[in-house]
Amino acid sequence: MKINRFVIKFSKMYHRMKLKDESVNFILLAEDMNDCLVCMPSDMKYIYEAASRLPDIASIFPNRLIKIILTSNVDPRSYGFIKRFEIIKPYSYDLNLLCLPKRTFLKKIIGKGLSICIDLDFEPNFFNSSLCALTRAPMRIGINKGMGLPYYNMEIQSGGEDVPPKKKYDNFIKVLYNFNSEGEEIAPIET
Repeated sequence: MKINRFVIKFSKMYHRMKLKDESVNFILLAEDMNDCLVCMPSDMKYIYEAASRLPDIASIFPNRLIKIILTSNVDPRSYGFIKRFEIIKPYSYDLNLLCLPKRTFLKKIIGKGLSICIDLDFEPNFFNSSLCALTRAPMRIGINKGMGLPYYNMEIQSGGEDVPPKKKYDNFIKVLYNFNSEGEEIAPIET
């Protein structure tokens, strides 16, 4: 999704003024049973690696509905990892003039409650970042790409430029295992 630079600057300023930043107890929120939203990368070359980590995310945050946001044109049925979760694709009628989600789309995503929002995109993806902020999920986690607050209240450094995507996602998931409600690391699913 291409967004105008002026729109990004305006939206950043708007989000910083409108959204409140509060301290967060991540461990308590990880035990909360509200839904979890996972924003998939928009770049097709990362989709498979990101999708293969979805079972790990489901095991880290058990007993909750995992919703997947797909902004790329991938067929969700093409990856067995994705099709077992609730898949939500934004269409043009879900977006406002600034290419950001409308309130009706946000209500559909939030549903009965959302406690965790995870962005699996390595590149700055303004749609995913804005979606994380606009859902107002108390726990907003992203891969470190310099966006910070108010979009994410936790960014995880997953490796440098020369690190392959598989290893970056492995590092990201290892950090997420710290939020496992049973307090023990579950062996990651091999891909």
